[in-house]
Amino acid sequence: MILRWLKWIAFVSLLSAAIHVTVIAYMPDFIMWRAMAVMGSRGANTIVHADRAPAASRAIVKPSPDLLYSHCVFDVTRNPVKIVTAAPTDTYWSVAFYAANTDNFFVLNDTAAGGKPATIIILGSGQSVPEQAEGTMIVSPPTKRGVVLFRALINDDAREPELDRQRRAATCEPLF
Repeated sequence: MILRWLKWIAFVSLLSAAIHVTVIAYMPDFIMWRAMAVMGSRGANTIVHADRAPAASRAIVKPSPDLLYSHCVFDVTRNPVKIVTAAPTDTYWSVAFYAANTDNFFVLNDTAAGGKPATIIILGSGQSVPEQAEGTMIVSPPTKRGVVLFRALINDDAREPELDRQRRAATCEPLF
């Protein structure tokens, strides 16, 4: 009787461990696959400027109502992708790059960019680009697809229309 219970406990423990490891290994890919499907409804390598998120919004995980968000699902399967950041003045902004497994592999903010727009080329494995203008950054993602998330801080509600116009200067498009 005890041996039967021990076998059953061992079986359940092993099964639980296997399920746990499987979920941990594949959940980030599943989450990002689902997020890219929703975010990329307008296609890859196209920037989308979202409306200001209300406090109760959950289109993205815990969005800040003090931030303006834009995003681009990138795909470097065929060609490199060129990102030009906006540079809203006198406020915080950032652009963050996420691989298809949710890993953040590059971030740039207003301080690091010197308050100026930046050009970033996302270069897929085995791809090359002609010489670019000085200051152009080249990043290599660990996956062929991913998400670029742009954020701009609304540091004064009266500035929202101005900041919205400035952030809309950002682009995400195939390099060629």
